[in-house]
Amino acid sequence: MPTGGFSSHYELGALAPLLEQGQLLLTPNQRLARTVKTAWDARQVALGLRVWRPATVRALDGWLQQCWEEAVASGRCPPRVRLNPLQERELWAQVIAEDGNEHGGYNLLQPGGAAELAATARDSLLQAGIDTRAAAVEQLFRLDADCGTFLRWLRAFDTVLASRGLATRADCLRELLAVEAPAIVDSVALLDCNDLTQLQQACLESLAGTVVHVSALGEEAPFLASSWPDRAAELAAVARWAAQTHAQDPQCRLGIILGDMQGDRETLEYLLRREFDCLGDNYTALPVNFSTGISLDRAPVVRDALRMLACCDREIACADILGLLVSRFTPGTFGLDDGGVALVQQLFADGRETVETGRLRGLAARGSEAGDADSLGGKLNAIHALRLQRARKLPSAWAEDIHPVLGIWGWPGSGALDSLEYQQVVDWYQVLEDFAACDRVAGEIELGAALALLRRCCQSSISQPQTADTGVQVLGTLEAAGLQFDSIWLCGLEASRWPAPLRPNPFIPMRLQREHAMPHASSEYEWRYAAGLLGQYRAGCRQFIASYARQSDGAPELPSPLLHGHPVDAMEETAGVPRQWTQQLHAAQVDSLDDSIAPTLAGGGHSGGSALLQDQASCPFRAFARHRLGAQVLDAPHAGLSARERGDLLHNAMYALWGGIGDSAALAAMDDDACTRALQLAVDAALEAVPEPLRLLVGAHCLDLERQRLCTLLAQWLELERNRPPFRVSVREAPREFQLGELTLRLRVDRVDSLDAGGQLVIDYKSGLCKPAHWLGERPKEPQLPLYALATGAVAVAFAQVRARDCQLLGLGEPVGIPGVADDMARATSRYQPAEDWQELQAQWQHNLETLAAEFIGGEARVDPQPGACQYCGLQALCRVDLVEDEA
Repeated sequence: MPTGGFSSHYELGALAPLLEQGQLLLTPNQRLARTVKTAWDARQVALGLRVWRPATVRALDGWLQQCWEEAVASGRCPPRVRLNPLQERELWAQVIAEDGNEHGGYNLLQPGGAAELAATARDSLLQAGIDTRAAAVEQLFRLDADCGTFLRWLRAFDTVLASRGLATRADCLRELLAVEAPAIVDSVALLDCNDLTQLQQACLESLAGTVVHVSALGEEAPFLASSWPDRAAELAAVARWAAQTHAQDPQCRLGIILGDMQGDRETLEYLLRREFDCLGDNYTALPVNFSTGISLDRAPVVRDALRMLACCDREIACADILGLLVSRFTPGTFGLDDGGVALVQQLFADGRETVETGRLRGLAARGSEAGDADSLGGKLNAIHALRLQRARKLPSAWAEDIHPVLGIWGWPGSGALDSLEYQQVVDWYQVLEDFAACDRVAGEIELGAALALLRRCCQSSISQPQTADTGVQVLGTLEAAGLQFDSIWLCGLEASRWPAPLRPNPFIPMRLQREHAMPHASSEYEWRYAAGLLGQYRAGCRQFIASYARQSDGAPELPSPLLHGHPVDAMEETAGVPRQWTQQLHAAQVDSLDDSIAPTLAGGGHSGGSALLQDQASCPFRAFARHRLGAQVLDAPHAGLSARERGDLLHNAMYALWGGIGDSAALAAMDDDACTRALQLAVDAALEAVPEPLRLLVGAHCLDLERQRLCTLLAQWLELERNRPPFRVSVREAPREFQLGELTLRLRVDRVDSLDAGGQLVIDYKSGLCKPAHWLGERPKEPQLPLYALATGAVAVAFAQVRARDCQLLGLGEPVGIPGVADDMARATSRYQPAEDWQELQAQWQHNLETLAAEFIGGEARVDPQPGACQYCGLQALCRVDLVEDEA
């Protein structure tokens, strides 16, 4: 099937007599060559012919490479293996890495980018016919450090090519020039080839008796220009124009040229589907063809194949594991069932972006029955049995190992593939052939390097679905050159893009680039190139529309200077709500239902911890989601110990420390050495309690650093404790049940001190900043200590803020003479619910907390977050808080 284009609508014009004579016609790209061929065939069919001479039309670069292959076959050129662009970049990467190991003195932030620039630089030098071994040229390179380094790379690269019998596409053309009397055709006609390099021109003159330039384009169409408030409004206008024009004349030929195909394609495709009503059941009926596809690694069926292969390596990204659990391209019994959910929770609880495959096998085995080959654990064990991690092989040998691995997974699944997926699977097998062909370049490599190379092969392969000819074409700036349309709309004609900004190659001296008019090296070149493209667009249509956005990513944009002399209509329409949605909204009958009240808990009884009331106070929906629906937020990746794990270590160290000291008298009697020993024993006891899996995850060095931190921190805290009035630690981490209305709370009090002055002080350890104000108000932000006060009958409560260089007690209560524990209730509560004394504050706490408990039992689940409550909630996708705020 054709891949799109208006091949059957192309007007041959002056090309027809040439094609009838059998003239060889060369085009700048394969797309235009295919278009001319199909137009010629359509012309013969229209004339009633059943047999005719095929049009001799080839893309220029492809024809030159064919000439080289024929010269090699006939013995006129030495046989060499031609590298494709990926193989060339891989070879450059090897040369650069070896040079770095040998010479050093520089660090590359992006080695892949350096290899790409080096390959482009060498090709530009060859295309311009520059001899880098000439003394004057070599001196220019030596004057710049980057250019001098590249010259060393270039020498090494040429040596590798010669020793291995390899050649790039530019090398093939140079060898053609060295062939004596190579002319193979009398004449060639160049169709709209306006930007030939010196090397291409020399090859054409050598291979053909005469070279003529022809064009099938007509006079330039009228120029209509407009500006739009932003890119979204511009693309929405383009989509609307395409749909309306196509509806008026389904046979019309429309071309949409995107200045930024990668950035704007997805947005425009959605807008086109919306305008053509192809978002639902008619998804495949969109009469639009896109000239470029996506890189193959982004295709879901190939993306999941790469994830399956990644399970062979030592580590795999947690995101890839989650993707495999929900992939539809692997049959089996695993997925996001209870075992799958438990696996994901554990992986995210580890806090690592990657997980060792050995640990993954162990975790997966817990959620599956022994011997279950279809389970995730069974598949991982089968892959591990292949013993691929320590092998070194050629890419072709690794390609043979890929098939059994994917066979274990059952890829591409038991379900039927649609047309696009089937084409992508075919492309995958072609990529495997390209991967296997990298033997000469890569040599023997380990599994990790092989998988990385395979991924780069997929990234360099574009998945372009085969589609029939359509009435609307979306093209990049180069694909549209030379094609014909009824109307063209060119998007993105901002000054920052047209002409393109200068991008000289940093590995070639600027003097050489400008003298030889290399691409992107001078303003004159960019202006001439952009103006030439614009002229071709206008000559290839009857109506030409150009537009630009007055603002891009919040920054103002100016019109391209190519618009000078053309009136520009300033449009004010913005990309608002689609009219179809508005029509459906007005036609719908809307019933309102208040769903903020959940069913009352059966029997009225419920149990939980203090976090339940804290969530109810922060946002009733959060409490409902977490404590009744069981919704959990996955932990974010982190390095070393998480904040929660470090907090647990602090609590455990405090528990062990005061278990050994006991009271203020014993603390006062300890000298510095005894205090240091007590601290070390307490910290060591806390670290010994670290679970073995966590110990292996973070490593011994991390725990050693945590030991030093805790010893220093607790020493600072003990200095504060020495200055307190006498006390005895009577309770440490004691569990306690407390009945609050119909709610049974399970509490664990960090510490209770019995004061010599009488009564008890409840202490809650905190490693972060804290405020007693968080206990006050009808919806206290942190209700733990008010609960502890009610449950224990304490005379005071306090946060123990254990922070480096900022250790202090912060609390409220009756007069107990402890620094940091305020006893002026009227002053402390003046901004909230005023209370005259400790007893009145406790009564307020009792009332407020019972109200929160009753709301939870009664099903109060409205989305009503307190300020700042959403920052670390993680349930926004469930509660839709943004929509609630918009409605308010």
